Amino acid sequence: MNAYDVLKDHHTVLKGLGGKISRMPVNSQERQDLFDDMLIELDIHFRIEDDLYYPALKQAGRLIAIAHAEHRQVVDQLSVLLKTPRSAPGYEQEWNSFKTVLEAHADEEERDLIPAPPEVELTDADLEELGDKMAAMMERYRGSALHRLRTKGRAALVRAL
Repeated sequence: MNAYDVLKDHHTVLKGLGGKISRMPVNSQERQDLFDDMLIELDIHFRIEDDLYYPALKQAGRLIAIAHAEHRQVVDQLSVLLKTPRSAPGYEQEWNSFKTVLEAHADEEERDLIPAPPEVELTDADLEELGDKMAAMMERYRGSALHRLRTKGRAALVRAL
């Protein structure tokens, strides 16, 4: 599968989860379960970008630096959200801020890095190989109970701090 398709499809998954979560009652277990799924998918997404996609685009150093800064923004906003009790008056505002930052990152990435900028030389074969590696990594993490536990544990730790 082409690397661009893997990323765009996964952006769609993340945005879809965000939309479903927004429609659920704040304190429902279904919303919490979907949010846990989103945390796992987000972690997987950042891993495939940081470990595979961004290194393949190293000639676009300035744009990659911006993408990394956007990752930090998403993580920072996620931290604020995790520290905000769901019963707090500002929780929905924090959720919407997180969702907005995440969607903006996905949109900017699709605008600036998909397809890769002209200074990056990737052949169709390179993109297929990269996409296959990304898809395999995603499936490996999705199937890992340890990854799920680590992701939920990190979220619990942030909530407790």
